[in-house]
Amino acid sequence: MKKILAGFGIGLATLVLMGGAVYGAVYVSTPESIRNPTFEHYHFRTQISVNGSPVNFTSEAFQSATPQACSSVPPETPIHYHDGVDQLTHIHWNGITGGQYLKYFGWNMIGGSDDSMGYVYSDGPLAMKQLPIHGNSLPTVPEGSNYYVYAGDESSYEQKDWNNFISQNLEDFFGKQSKLKQNQETSFLERLFFPSAYAHGGVDDGEHHNLDDAKLQEINNLIGNVVIFVQPGEPSEAEIVEKFNNLVPLENSICGG
Repeated sequence: MKKILAGFGIGLATLVLMGGAVYGAVYVSTPESIRNPTFEHYHFRTQISVNGSPVNFTSEAFQSATPQACSSVPPETPIHYHDGVDQLTHIHWNGITGGQYLKYFGWNMIGGSDDSMGYVYSDGPLAMKQLPIHGNSLPTVPEGSNYYVYAGDESSYEQKDWNNFISQNLEDFFGKQSKLKQNQETSFLERLFFPSAYAHGGVDDGEHHNLDDAKLQEINNLIGNVVIFVQPGEPSEAEIVEKFNNLVPLENSICGG
């Protein structure tokens, strides 16, 4: 009997250790930005061209329901396109990288499961839940393609390192911090409502009109614009300029997603 109990105890201990090892491996393999999400709310405009064909972010494959952003609690998912607006990428969790952004929409360049961003542990260590990708929304990449990434606007742009886009926090990649971090010394309500960041189209607070682009960027907490070309060779200057001359306009804002 003692031998049976001892064997049972050893087996149970082995299962516990194996379970702990698996749990630890899953925890460590999930980036901090995913496993412990914290509230953020900034935007950047994105254009992606695959062999000359632009990605249409207004399609249902990319669009989501509008999250409630007037809250310090992170929404269920970290990245959004919504309200039928093209290009305007909404980031709602801190620390998101370009690689995570691409994986969320179907281009996995950072490893792990193709269908999952990892596990969220914000409800407690034993209440982890998987965060699936939004879907395979981005088009198939043709064989022999290279990736070229540029940041800037209609007045100037620069080519950036593709690996930096994949690996860096997007605020570091663009070299501009979200105003929610810049305003850390302000009150809780001021952090939530200034700068407001709706930018969905058809929404106007009724108080501000004819604002210049700099003010609209501030209101919308815009940290940059990125153009990505996926094709065999580098794009021409004319192709790059055309993209930066095609940025969607920013709109007046109220607190929203």
